[in-house]
This record gives sequence, C-alpha cells and structure tokens, in this order.
Amino acid sequence: MRHMNKVKTLNKKKSHRRAMFQNLANALFDHESIKTTSPKAMELKKVADKLITLAKRKDMHAMRLAFSILRNKEIVRKLFTDIGERYTATSGGYTRVLKIGSRKGDNAPMAIIELTHKKEKEEKKEKKAEKKKASEPKAKKPKEEKKEKTAKKEKTAKEKSEKTETKEKKPRKKATKKETVAETKE
Repeated sequence: MRHMNKVKTLNKKKSHRRAMFQNLANALFDHESIKTTSPKAMELKKVADKLITLAKRKDMHAMRLAFSILRNKEIVRKLFTDIGERYTATSGGYTRVLKIGSRKGDNAPMAIIELTHKKEKEEKKEKKAEKKKASEPKAKKPKEEKKEKTAKKEKTAKEKSEKTETKEKKPRKKATKKETVAETKE
C-alpha cells in the first residue's frame, strides 16, 4: 500500500528535485512547450498549474511566492503579465502532457508538456513573415549601379596615383658640405 507517498521522488533527493522542477518550469514558461520524460512531465504539470494559479491572482504576495520557486525575474514577469492573463477565464487545465513514445538510447518514456493556450496569432504572423523573407529572392543590383561603383574606384585610384606622381616630381636639394657642418654645430 502507498500510504503517505503523495510525492513521487523520481529517485532524487528533495533539493535535487526542487532544482530540477525549477529548471523545467523556467523552460516551460519561456518556450511554452518542452520535451522531457513522462514521469517528470506529470510531476511538472502539478508545479506549473500551481504557478499559473498564482499568476492569475496578480498581487505582490503571489509574485513573491512564484519568484521563490522560479528564481528568475524575467520568467516571473512573463508569467504574470502574459501567461496569467491568458488563463483568467479558465479555472484549470493549464498544461497538457502528450506522450510521444520511448527514447532511443535507454527506452525511457518521453512526453511533451505544453501550455494549452498558446500565442497562436502572433506565432502564425511571425512564421508567415519569416517564410516571406526566406522565399523572396535577393534583389540583383542593376548594371548601372555596378558601373558607378567601378567608376568611383577608378577615380580614387587615379587621384592616388596623381598625388604620388606630384610628390616624385619635386627635385631634392642636395646639401653642401658647408651646410651640413653648420647644422651639426648648431
């Protein structure tokens, strides 16, 4: 019988379990969908649902409680401003766990845990914009622009050569012995 076994230990000590769920919850709220083992996903569902319930309250005490679990200000801010607002009308079922089969190496049961209300509209807009950018061919420069650039390069090359020619044309004055002796005495 399983009396007093409310928490699944997952063969980890309490501190390790707490740190693991902190990291998993941060990743879940950041990416809104993560892939992990099935037992971890089932336990993470409990943690994430409690945090979203706190986010729906929108008071300072709830924010501090969420921060004590997540320990990341940016994720807590996103949880309270963005994710909590999505679930104000919903009274539960904030996350879903989809089992996806076994992992190849050790045959561990894998699952995807995700938020039920995603930002579909904004995500779709971003994906469409990315597809448009990728599908548009790069505009080729007209031949005129290329000719102008080459003409500019030729002008600068001519100017440089003219400057060097003018410097070379000036004859150097040869110093006499008297001048060099006078310079050394000074």
